[in-house]
Parts: sequence; structure tokens; C-alpha cells
Amino acid sequence: MSEVTFDVPETLTRLPKQERDRLFRAGLYEAVRARIRQLEAEIAECEAKVSHFEARYGMSLARFEHEGLAQQNSFQVHEDYNDWYYWQGALEEKQQLLADLHAFDRT
Repeated sequence: MSEVTFDVPETLTRLPKQERDRLFRAGLYEAVRARIRQLEAEIAECEAKVSHFEARYGMSLARFEHEGLAQQNSFQVHEDYNDWYYWQGALEEKQQLLADLHAFDRT
């Protein structure tokens, strides 16, 4: 376990260590659970955006990068690619964050 230092109101520093630790631990768990719910909603949005492009082009982003992009030479296709790439990256990043938070939540 790592140690983190942060500023807290003076009144909390006067609490007995056991009570202060209990309070911080409970607050941290509630914050993690709230962030998990928020990430789940953000992941759903990312998945919807990625699914939209997969349906439009009939393939995954990886396949599109290898097969489809070179064959399509239009402004709209390149705009779609940029958006698709963004949403795919955001999805993967949020999924990793969620996995890390779930690992914490199980401890």
C-alpha cells in the first residue's frame, strides 16, 4: 500500500487516529464507487459512438485502418476516422480505469 499526503481541515486532525482513518477509508470507498458508476456511463457513451462507426463501415477500427481507410478518399471518411479513433481510445482508457477501480473496490 502506498502512502499519500493531503491537506485536511484542522478539525479532522484533532480526531483520534482510528476515527480519522475510518472516516477517510469510508470516504475513499464511496468516492471510488461513485467514480465507477460515472465511468460505466462514460463507457456506454463511448461504446455507442464506436458501434455507430462499426455499423457505418461494417468493420472494426483496426480492420478499417488496414483495409478501409486507404480505399476511401473523402473528407467525411477522414473526419469519421478521426472521431472513431478518438472514441476507441477513450473507450480503452476508461475500461482500464474501471478495471483498476474494480480491483481497488475488491480489496
